[in-house]
Amino acid sequence: MAHLHNQFQELLKLINVDPAVLSATRERLALARKLAEKHPEGRKSYSSGSIPVGTHIQPHSGAVSDGDGGIILNRVKHPSLGPDGDGESPHDITDELVAFIGPQLREPDLYPKARVHKSRRGLKIHFGAPVNDTDITVDLIVALQRRDGSGLWIPDLDKAPRSANAWSAGDPIGHVDLLTSGPDALRRTRRRAIRLLKGWNAQASKPGFSSHNLSMWAYEFITSGMGLPDAVHTVLEQASVRLREETPTKDPRTFLTLKPLIPHDHAERRLRVAASKLGDAIDTPDDTDAVQKALDHLFPKTMSEAANGFSSISLLRTTGQLGFSGPSLLIPKSRSWSKP
Repeated sequence: MAHLHNQFQELLKLINVDPAVLSATRERLALARKLAEKHPEGRKSYSSGSIPVGTHIQPHSGAVSDGDGGIILNRVKHPSLGPDGDGESPHDITDELVAFIGPQLREPDLYPKARVHKSRRGLKIHFGAPVNDTDITVDLIVALQRRDGSGLWIPDLDKAPRSANAWSAGDPIGHVDLLTSGPDALRRTRRRAIRLLKGWNAQASKPGFSSHNLSMWAYEFITSGMGLPDAVHTVLEQASVRLREETPTKDPRTFLTLKPLIPHDHAERRLRVAASKLGDAIDTPDDTDAVQKALDHLFPKTMSEAANGFSSISLLRTTGQLGFSGPSLLIPKSRSWSKP
């Protein structure tokens, strides 16, 4: 499986976030957390999502880089907030945080062009200072510790302040703990497989799955001893079976059901076709043509951009991949498709 494994390693390099962009994202997330913690309403903050887990990607040009985190409110000051209180949402407190953080970010020695506004879950921060032509944003959820059970209450600020649907259970801190658990080799394989799965998902004009859904499938299906191609294939195949059998996927922390972002039958087909194409490559892992064909189907945008770095002798063709179409490049099998 040497050739297929090597091509997966090259693919990981292609979807890497620019080191300067990644560093800036981490720094800006840390700054946003620090400023939020200075507000009297902020009890403590946290990082979540891909940055602390190590599953960040930049699957194709034009992709933005964002840092995810949150600020946990002091519920003692606001007993009416959340389902444990009177169901009130933190609209007013979020407005206060926007007004508090924005001017501090716009200090001359920080980000004078920064913009902070209220989003569905809390704060959205635009720094107005791209790094290597990549916009960097930070999403800061305004959350509340649950009185009973683990995790947080996450608000939906698009709902009315006392709406029955204004809050939902979440556990972003617990999810980081799950995905960073286990032996070193398992964590490494899981982390890389998630990055490839997210890269595959991002090829479609409408991604079929949330990054969280893919990550939870990876946590469930990948076991110690799996190689990287087998790990990715296992997730695609087992997830397809689960959808085909209409077996729900429960979040291991919140026990909420995770659902595709597209119609159920389309999601199942997308997974099944991807698993089949990758399975063909796994069956003949040193056949350069078979591996190339599989990668063309799974990663059309990434492959196309990688191939653009080669000379014009590469042959351009059009294929259908996973139910969506787009340009793909057939690269001479005597050469690797990674940039020289």
